[in-house]
Amino acid sequence: MERIVRTTIYPGQKLTKAQVKRIRKAATMPITFDEDSPEYTYEELEEMRLAAIKKRAEQRKEVVAIRLSPDTIKKAKSLGKGYTSFLSRLIENAINDKDIVSRSL
Repeated sequence: MERIVRTTIYPGQKLTKAQVKRIRKAATMPITFDEDSPEYTYEELEEMRLAAIKKRAEQRKEVVAIRLSPDTIKKAKSLGKGYTSFLSRLIENAINDKDIVSRSL
């Protein structure tokens, strides 16, 4: 049994001769299917593809422009990278809370 070698190759990074050799060797090896990675039919693959498309469509977020006070933006940005995702979650949590909604109307 050959050991598994994991290497991260970044865009624009040149491969070493050893990496190229391992890739070429892997390309010639047979595919072994088992209970963890079964062989799928074209119909099963198509079904999974359609399910993935549907799931992506359901999870797709709309881009919306809103006006926020400079202080609110400053506080949100102070949270660092990912502050827009934080604002999205905050609004989602608030809109699902009847008390917050009634106080904000």
